[in-house]
Amino acid sequence: MEKGQKRITIGVLAGGILDDFTKVVSRGVLSAAKRLGVNVVVLPGKYLDRDLSDNRELRYEYQYNTIFSYAEKEKIDALLVLAGSIGYCVSTERMKKMLTRYKVPCVLIASQVDGFVDVSYDNCAGVRQALEYLIKRVGCKKIGMIGGNSTNLDAEERKQTFFEVLREYGLPHDENVFVEGTLTRKNREIVSGFLEREPDLDAIFCVNDDTALGLYEELKRRGIQPGKDISVIGFDDVVAAARANPPIASVRADGAVLGEKALRMALAMLGGEKIESKKVPTRFILRDSVCQREEEGIFQADGAREFFALDNIFRDIFWRSEDRDDVGRMEQIKETMYALGGYLERQISEKKFFAEENGMQVYIDRLLNLGTMADADVENMLGIMKRIETVLKAWIRDGEHLYAMEKEFSLAYWKIIRAMDYENGRQREEQQTYNYSMKLFVRDMLEFENGNDQSYSLILNNLEWLHIEHAFLYAFGEPQIHLFREEFEAPDHLYLKAAKCGNDVFAVPFTEQKTAVEDMLCNPYIQTDKKYSFVQIPLFYNESLYGVLLCDLTNEIFENGEFLVNQMSSAMRIIKLLKVNETIQQQLEESFEAMRENNVVLDTLSKSDGLTMTLNRRGFYQEAEKMLTEARESRKPLLVLYADMNNLKIINDRYGHENGDFSLKMIGRLLAEQIGEKGVAGRIGGDEFAGMLYYDEPDGGKSFLRALRQAFERENKNSDKPYNVTVSAGAVRIDPEEEMTLEEALAKADQKLYIAKQHRKKEVAK
Repeated sequence: MEKGQKRITIGVLAGGILDDFTKVVSRGVLSAAKRLGVNVVVLPGKYLDRDLSDNRELRYEYQYNTIFSYAEKEKIDALLVLAGSIGYCVSTERMKKMLTRYKVPCVLIASQVDGFVDVSYDNCAGVRQALEYLIKRVGCKKIGMIGGNSTNLDAEERKQTFFEVLREYGLPHDENVFVEGTLTRKNREIVSGFLEREPDLDAIFCVNDDTALGLYEELKRRGIQPGKDISVIGFDDVVAAARANPPIASVRADGAVLGEKALRMALAMLGGEKIESKKVPTRFILRDSVCQREEEGIFQADGAREFFALDNIFRDIFWRSEDRDDVGRMEQIKETMYALGGYLERQISEKKFFAEENGMQVYIDRLLNLGTMADADVENMLGIMKRIETVLKAWIRDGEHLYAMEKEFSLAYWKIIRAMDYENGRQREEQQTYNYSMKLFVRDMLEFENGNDQSYSLILNNLEWLHIEHAFLYAFGEPQIHLFREEFEAPDHLYLKAAKCGNDVFAVPFTEQKTAVEDMLCNPYIQTDKKYSFVQIPLFYNESLYGVLLCDLTNEIFENGEFLVNQMSSAMRIIKLLKVNETIQQQLEESFEAMRENNVVLDTLSKSDGLTMTLNRRGFYQEAEKMLTEARESRKPLLVLYADMNNLKIINDRYGHENGDFSLKMIGRLLAEQIGEKGVAGRIGGDEFAGMLYYDEPDGGKSFLRALRQAFERENKNSDKPYNVTVSAGAVRIDPEEEMTLEEALAKADQKLYIAKQHRKKEVAK
């Protein structure tokens, strides 16, 4: 880039920072951006319109999608959109509606939408290769498929190829051998029904690896072992598939290549070139989830060429190295791997048959000395070596040479396993250090005691374990309430509260905090002359949005991004609560000072609550204690009630405090009307009310609570307000013979209120 020239910034809209597909594609983008001198900012949301209201842990996941709104206003030159993952729950039209919001060049990744350029997989070639392996090499006679939604073009192409291959080879190809899944592992009922309907399947092809992992769970429940009782193949070749037990054979769709091609296409579009959509090749990766025939002759002569395809072998073993910075060492490993492959191939082509003792060990030792085990998929490495050994056995008939070959491979296996044990020990020590750093981070995250701006800087301390050198904490002026399925629009401004630049962490002066959203990626503390790779993540707690974190996109963020968000969001929430508490404390002190200055004595204060015109806390306790004494003397039962308002904060935030006051007045009025002359009612806290009345019913207060609820229903029905005013309430009856204090009765009623509130939340979640 020439001096003074503006550096191009590419945004990546992704479906979750922890998503395997996001990781691989992003690393491809970052690798290409590093070579081309381009800035990258990844905006990881989740999945559009995914309803998780029945999942308590994930029900607020929709808040991540608010980050997509920032790309409309920020100074981003082009967007790469992982539309295949972001939009897997929605129709193409819904995805198109989202994309049309952006006024910069867009390249879609792994999805096709009319009017947009895309780079996607060649779904046909890899699927065909996998199915032909099952038919020709394994001898499968009946193959099933768990597919995806027909609106997903990738899933539909894979389905069409599946049926096309079955027809060509004369295998059963009616609709019975296919079932539509959800593209996720949450397919239990679908998979169970499919296995019940088609119990004689030799193999099952899954539309993606996540579906295959869900199939694994159901097969395990049924005592069916993949790779022995049935063959299983997935698609995508994600890390979780390679780590499954047994490892899942898959169609490798190289997400890193998708990311790199998408970036180059976006740059070409910015350069004024007319770009057409592209396809990325796919190929079948054989693993232990595919049953292997034992009869002699399965590895024919052409098998040698197949297994000495060194480019494929290297990628199968070192797929983890795609994001490594030590490119030089990986090139050395690759050269040594190729030299080993050449040596093994010469044993056949030149008929040497391992005449040179320990000739293979030179290359094995060189590989291990380069620290290969830190990057290799050892299961893949050993599996490939075993298959190569089998190929060589088919060529070597002489007993002496066969013994020499087996000796070479046995020694190689021993060295690899020993090196793997050493590497595992090293990684355990490294993990212990990592875990300790994480504990310090959690401990120090909440060191602050005040709700001032200085506290925000403490949140950015101790990020070294994530290798983050640059981080910027933006906050809203006030937290924003954002409910599920509500449209969210990024505000015009946020406030840059704190920054981390190298070893320096500092609070930003108030006069310099206000930042236009379009300038978030070029604030005064970002060195615009240097290339960056950032990630931008929303900070939230339940329905409340607090701000945005912008920081370096490191390898550790791909593993701990959501953990970081959770910790920082909690910290920002506490800072806000402390600030509110400090404001209240100040107001109280000012009030007490005013009372002292005017020689006002607390005992002379009125018993009435000025807003609701019911008793205040002091008045209620006095009158309730009198009633309790009189009831015991007259041997009459009492009912003690505890109630609080639902959603007062949301009404205040969305409709104004005057509507909050209106709601509190309604509660006080209805509670007093229901109790009437039978007792007393009072407001004993901000949105908390209590009541006591003479009560002869033996139902523990159910009839009174029912009447109270009906009163609110009538009032809300006749109200012109855009919201309902409701309360949660609990009640406890005090019989004359019970020695129960007022405090004990209120505490028990409060417990019942809590149970009622929890029940209400479950009902709302449904």
